[in-house]
Amino acid sequence: MRFGKTCWSNLVFLLLLSLIGAPSCQGKPFNNGQSRAGIKLPDDFSAVGLVYHRFGDDRYPSTNTPLDKFEEQLLYLTQNGFKTYTVSGLIKGANDSAKKIFITVDDGLKSFYTNGWPLLKKYNCKATLFVNTESVGWGDYLNWEQLKKLAEAGIEIGSHSHKHTYFLNIPDSMREQVFLKDLDISEQLFKDSLGFVPKTYAYPYGEYDEQMANLLKKRGYEMSFAQNSGVWNYRTHPFAIPRFPIAGNYVEMEQFRLKVNMKPILIGNVSDFPFELSAGEKMYLRLSVDSVHNLHRVNCFYNNKSNSDIYQFKDDTIRVSVKMPNNFRRVLLTFTSTDATNQWYWWSKLFVNSGVEE
Repeated sequence: MRFGKTCWSNLVFLLLLSLIGAPSCQGKPFNNGQSRAGIKLPDDFSAVGLVYHRFGDDRYPSTNTPLDKFEEQLLYLTQNGFKTYTVSGLIKGANDSAKKIFITVDDGLKSFYTNGWPLLKKYNCKATLFVNTESVGWGDYLNWEQLKKLAEAGIEIGSHSHKHTYFLNIPDSMREQVFLKDLDISEQLFKDSLGFVPKTYAYPYGEYDEQMANLLKKRGYEMSFAQNSGVWNYRTHPFAIPRFPIAGNYVEMEQFRLKVNMKPILIGNVSDFPFELSAGEKMYLRLSVDSVHNLHRVNCFYNNKSNSDIYQFKDDTIRVSVKMPNNFRRVLLTFTSTDATNQWYWWSKLFVNSGVEE
């Protein structure tokens, strides 16, 4: 098991703890982690992120959002008191009383320019576009002239790497070097083509570790974004911000309404970084739930299936025992719950087996 520096380093001690029912990974407390990157957020801060890829492009249904669905979603936001932000603009508006939504689009595909952007303009919604620079000008991808026009019109441009690499496939001893080289190339292309280097980053495939996050911080990036679902709150690590996918099987309005109105389950004793596991490897967690929630019960989903056999919830503590399934590269552990007012809450953790190829 690789912990990405998010867990205690004494593996023997961890194994002994797991045998007596204590957590095998506690992680570091990330209370108000935003302040460590120079970002101060109020304790009641909460924002829901949405990640899109393609618009009106049914050749790739798993990453596509039909235009009628996208328009219905934007209409719902504008009619129900939500305010949309670019990811950088959201920091400046952290104290706004509005219900906060940040719309993000990964990859920089042409369908955003031709289909998605016109609807954003129609409903006066803001968005951030994360671009992998190697693909700019290829086939279905935007060119630099189009990207410059988007930036001038108020679409925030963020980095999505240069080569869109599976960085967790790279051995630990080489990962920093490869990641920094990729940053060098993308930053130079952004500077030469757009006149600036983005300060926000979205991890390719949503895969990353703490080392990558630290490198981004050292390079002057302000925040970076994952693809596991969840709600950005004041405790979220600024280089591990979750987003809800809105594509494929996740575009219906019932799901959309639930997600944009979601609040975070505040977990205080485990990091936001993914765990790297091998096939069949077990992980034991003890999650400390903030008692302010007064949650009635929790629902558990593992690998997209409801599963009540892998956890216990008692006295504001969730004890979890999971095993990495064979032949799956990314698996999500998710908890949802409601309180006395029927407000929904959400938390998730990503597990990655880099030994499985996609």
